Amino acid sequence: MSVNLKYKIEAADVSINSLLKDQKFYIDYFQREYRWQEKHIKLLVEDLTSTFFRSYSSTHKRSDVAKYQNYYIGPVVFSISDGKKSIIDGQQRITSITLLLIYLNHLQAKSEQKVSISNLIFSEQYGEKSFNMTDESREHCLKALFENGEYQLQEDDGETVRNMLERYADIALAFPDELATKALPYFIDWLIGNVVIV
Repeated sequence: MSVNLKYKIEAADVSINSLLKDQKFYIDYFQREYRWQEKHIKLLVEDLTSTFFRSYSSTHKRSDVAKYQNYYIGPVVFSISDGKKSIIDGQQRITSITLLLIYLNHLQAKSEQKVSISNLIFSEQYGEKSFNMTDESREHCLKALFENGEYQLQEDDGETVRNMLERYADIALAFPDELATKALPYFIDWLIGNVVIV
């Protein structure tokens, strides 16, 4: 009896680091728009930071973060065809996490202790950056946010780019000041290792 593995379904809990590191996800045409609103991104930032603070102590070593409480962010469903991963469900969450990672990367630029997270945001080949969420309409905005922390909205930018830009600004407003100091590398380590996609 032969089994056709073309439609094989696998499920596993994975960290942000495992899911995004040097990965590329293609966004199917039927769910291209990023539609999160201010309330969604604020709730995500508040949930993440409050969960982190329940475990964090300034007396901890960074390695103690591995024992902190996990945060389950929900499912991401993707299909693999011809070696390409297409997102079926979870594009809103992955885009939001990517925006948060870009923000944190800028925030830690002034920090003495940095966590390497750029390979969770993009991969680089032949000197060209390719972002983890592949969709031509968002590339220029992601590149500008990653390199400069800002982007000038263009007349022909659609709903996705507008929302990404607004949600990036919302992250900056919602992110607690007390995390921008000594606790920042702890938080980033926790985010990429203890925030779990189911």
